[in-house]
Amino acid sequence: MKTSHRAAALLLSAGLLLTGCSSLTDTPTAEGYHGPTLPARPGVTRDAWQEGPAKPVQHKPYPYDISTHCGVKWVEFGGRWWVLDTVFPGVEQVKGKRPSPYTQWLSGYMTLIGPDTANFDAAGMPTLQFVPAKKNPPGCE
Repeated sequence: MKTSHRAAALLLSAGLLLTGCSSLTDTPTAEGYHGPTLPARPGVTRDAWQEGPAKPVQHKPYPYDISTHCGVKWVEFGGRWWVLDTVFPGVEQVKGKRPSPYTQWLSGYMTLIGPDTANFDAAGMPTLQFVPAKKNPPGCE
């Protein structure tokens, strides 16, 4: 009898856990969607360039600007180089209009997710996830 109660409790707990996890969605019209959470940042100027702190705190979004002249594969954040690992289309984290495709600067937010993961979010764009680079980036032509 005790075993069946334990099994039932375990199955009920697992079902509740799975139900709770599945309530988040990346569809703006679906239940569970919370929408963008950060305001769009205005276009960057050289005197207002943002690179985040030398020692970022996990899960805190920092204003961050990326030069797109050589692409967005490499970024320097928190005192080290990072390389683009994954692009996550779906839920937009930043409210506002997508930046002009004719600019060489991308203004958004960089968030340290864990010791070896950082996410960049900008208005109208998917999340760009970076991991620590094993080497310094090559030069840009």
